[in-house]
Amino acid sequence: MTGRWAGTAYAAARPATLCAHSAGWTRSGGEAHCDRCGVRRFTDYGAVRPAGLPHAIVPSPREPEAADRAAAWNLCTRP
Repeated sequence: MTGRWAGTAYAAARPATLCAHSAGWTRSGGEAHCDRCGVRRFTDYGAVRPAGLPHAIVPSPREPEAADRAAAWNLCTRP
């Protein structure tokens, strides 16, 4: 590469390849590598929640229906 970006991190980037990752994956140590192009995916991680945060609350299936009925009632009884 010549010009303004020669010798910088921009010059070191690999060109993008078109790979459907159909050659298979090699898995080890929490990573998976495409056998054709070498792209790597991390497989053994989860959401990180700092201590002290409230737990996620999942509403029951009944609650959305009750909210819909209450909203419809409010619209119907509006002057």
